[in-house]
Amino acid sequence: MMKQTALAAALCAILAPAAWAKGVEGKQVTVLGRDWVVAPVEDTPGRFSATRKNLEHLAFRPPAVLTARQAVRALRTATGCSVDLDTLVRNITGTYSAQVICRK
Repeated sequence: MMKQTALAAALCAILAPAAWAKGVEGKQVTVLGRDWVVAPVEDTPGRFSATRKNLEHLAFRPPAVLTARQAVRALRTATGCSVDLDTLVRNITGTYSAQVICRK
């Protein structure tokens, strides 16, 4: 069972960066030592997405802080705006997206 889990983690680690690295344009920020890429969502103005980069390829390590809190900090750092927590959504790939509120 452990060998299967390790093999699955290794496969995910190898395939995941190649799958989402194509054409990713955005701002890279660091939150608690973890790298995040924040980019605007194409379909919706004022909505941004945050994806954590797992460069260490450690699939089962515990996060320093819940990833939702890290994503909010990454969105706030990259955009300079506050995040509307009621719109924060996580998809199956682990990417968070939310509306941002910018004061003019």
